[in-house]
Amino acid sequence: MKILYAVQGTGNGHVARARHLIPLLAKHAQVDVWISGTESQLELPSGVQRSWSGISLKYDQHGGLSIARTLFENRWLRFVRDVLRAPIHGYDLIINDFEPVSAWAVWLRGGTLLELSHQAGVRHPKAPRPKRPNLLGEWILKNYAPSQHAIGFHVQAVASEVHPPLIRSEIRTLTSLPRPQLLVYLPAYSVDALAEVCSDCPVPVRAFVPQLAAPVERGAFRAEPVDSARFLNAFAESDSVLCSAGFELPTEALFHGKRIAVIPIKGQYEQECNAAALRKAGAWHAGSLNKLKLHKWLASPPPQPARWPDYSDDLVRELLRYAPQQLAASN
Repeated sequence: MKILYAVQGTGNGHVARARHLIPLLAKHAQVDVWISGTESQLELPSGVQRSWSGISLKYDQHGGLSIARTLFENRWLRFVRDVLRAPIHGYDLIINDFEPVSAWAVWLRGGTLLELSHQAGVRHPKAPRPKRPNLLGEWILKNYAPSQHAIGFHVQAVASEVHPPLIRSEIRTLTSLPRPQLLVYLPAYSVDALAEVCSDCPVPVRAFVPQLAAPVERGAFRAEPVDSARFLNAFAESDSVLCSAGFELPTEALFHGKRIAVIPIKGQYEQECNAAALRKAGAWHAGSLNKLKLHKWLASPPPQPARWPDYSDDLVRELLRYAPQQLAASN
């Protein structure tokens, strides 16, 4: 069996999930890997056959999505060309984690594609939503990487096709010895914006900032470039996490019982949906960086660990059943 695993590279969460699942799939089939987007700081565990420019969201350094940068810094003509030329045939199954090149190539030219993503969980009708609906946001969730079949992940398993968080093995087996320390990962904010709020924090602050050239220290605040080993170490020794309202990092913090606060990236509807779900699980939904509220939150009790079970092997068996020959055998 030959599988294509196509992963979105505009955030670390998609790549972290791929790093966990690809070696498990490789026990059963030949797995080729494609990645599109340019924002992830993590490396995939095996060689990447193709790397596409894809479509990346761009931020404004003040906690928001920059529409202008997203429109003008993406290479739209190249994206169309990549979709038309992507060699999608010859695979028994294409697994797609919100990756637009392979998704649109299959939509236009045929093939068997299974979406495996957090976004599939977010757009489920039973999934939590913010108070204000956003029709454009719903349209993007549905059409950014169109799919025929979908398996989703979310904070709450709201339906049979939506699984609870898949906690990767390096987090599940991590020895967490937390002390009073705040881990910050807010890639849509500049170092100066973070330092202004965190420099006089009552506990040490370690912030990881993409594209930062060298560490920056101001009072209790230390910012450093993103490095997976140092980040994992900081995660293990911190009792509190402040991050954007993604999925992997907040649920990993909840898994270890860390105090968690999320700030949705302004203009990114998916993150508003995530914040609504995470709030139900015990996270603090912070609308913006606020020094007084941050200090008050750091004095609050941490939540109980959310020990979601490891269902990795069952998930791999479920994925393999979507290959055409397996579907035909079961009918």
